[in-house]
Amino acid sequence: MTLQPAISPESTLPALTDEEYVRYRDFVHEQFGLFFPENRRPELERGVWQALSGSPCATPADLYQLLKDTANRGVVLERLANALTICETHFFRDEPQFNALYTQVLPEIIARRQALRTIRIWSAGCASGEEPYSIAMMLRELLDDVDNWSITILGTDINTQAIERARLGIFREWAFREERARRLQSRYFQALGDRYALIPEVRRMVTFTHMNLSEDCYPSYATNTTFMDLILCRNVTIYFDDHLTRHVMDRFFQCNIDGGWLVLGHSEPSAAANRAYQPRNFPGAVLYQKEEQAASQVTGRVPVRKVILNSIHQANTPTPRKAPVDLARKPEAVCFSAPQQLDPMEALEQARDLLSYGRSEEARDLLLPHSSSSGTSAYVAALLGKAYANLGDWPNAERWCQEAIRMDPLSIEAHYTLSLVQQHLDKLDASIESMRKVVYIDRKHVLGHFSLASLYHQKGQIPQALKALDNARAMLDELPGDLVLPDSDGVTAGRLRDGVLRLQQRWSMEG
Repeated sequence: MTLQPAISPESTLPALTDEEYVRYRDFVHEQFGLFFPENRRPELERGVWQALSGSPCATPADLYQLLKDTANRGVVLERLANALTICETHFFRDEPQFNALYTQVLPEIIARRQALRTIRIWSAGCASGEEPYSIAMMLRELLDDVDNWSITILGTDINTQAIERARLGIFREWAFREERARRLQSRYFQALGDRYALIPEVRRMVTFTHMNLSEDCYPSYATNTTFMDLILCRNVTIYFDDHLTRHVMDRFFQCNIDGGWLVLGHSEPSAAANRAYQPRNFPGAVLYQKEEQAASQVTGRVPVRKVILNSIHQANTPTPRKAPVDLARKPEAVCFSAPQQLDPMEALEQARDLLSYGRSEEARDLLLPHSSSSGTSAYVAALLGKAYANLGDWPNAERWCQEAIRMDPLSIEAHYTLSLVQQHLDKLDASIESMRKVVYIDRKHVLGHFSLASLYHQKGQIPQALKALDNARAMLDELPGDLVLPDSDGVTAGRLRDGVLRLQQRWSMEG
């Protein structure tokens, strides 16, 4: 196989034909959400030629055909995404925003989370990692007992090369151009020639992974994007069209806990955020907060799904793709009956519906009075475990999942939720064991195999991780690509299959 030579930034590249430009423009918009109108055509053309270099393709037409081949395009698709995205950033970029975070927002989050001692933060579009590492350093400055907290800082980006650089945690002097960064440089970095390596204590606080914000993969346990206290997405949606920007903001809103925060770049369109969040003014900065939701009206009854009560996990029947959310419309009120009006069976059915609507606190309050009811207690315990997990109360979530498993050792939902909870509690070995039980009880549990692969990879057990991915891919190959997987928060079989293919290619090189 002959690979095309790499091109240099100074190379004069031939233009795409008008037909090729339109094809690539539409393809890139569909795959990545990136919008390249006519005035940005040269950027798109350069990205195409960069993806073409080093590939087995001779022409842009050949490359386009390979990109349309979903079974074999993985590496080339990543190269195109990397070529089209900009990863220029530095520590504590936009000092007024970080001042607001340090003096107001993070102390508020710490005070609110003091009882559970858990904090969850997501840097969406993290580039080479300076933003989430800046947050990690600030938390170490604010918390004397930081190591006694369960802190999740997730950094995601569509650019896989940037993610790899972020994981290394080595930076040039140019990344320290802000005064706050220079002040903390000697405390948190070690000189390495003309570069600086982040100390392990900070580097371990951040987890980096590839994510495409145009895909419906969040909020989801599978991507660890639920119950976020703070989301930062700065200078990312400026490359999206208005429809996708509103869609991303709506999903961020679902990812945030009540009272959670969203930070956007100054050039970001703020109208979409204003639809759902309340703007909060700080010196030189505007941040957005998800207000505490008012108590729901309880006069009526939502139509409930008919469920088989002795089978918590409704496993292998994919459901149709959800209709896109129309953000211009105000959501219709959904009314539930007051708890005292329900017998145990009705409470169980309605609690499942409340959980599906994201109303976990109400589901918990509905279930607690029935938590010792004869005959339904195992199912109630499993649902309580899920409700507490949704609220970020990991100790109670673990306790109720274990109680459900004690009463029903074959409760897949309890084992699955317990594994996710154990990840948050840094009990990786226990999490693996719980997820292994999921796939032992139900060998067709696609997300179980996929999650097990991720857990094995975190442990550095690459052969086991690849075997779990093989199992997941074999099952996904049998499913229509546009069907939503059960318990996946909207992830389709096709999207997950694309992710599995990317991971197989990447992890194979690690093994």
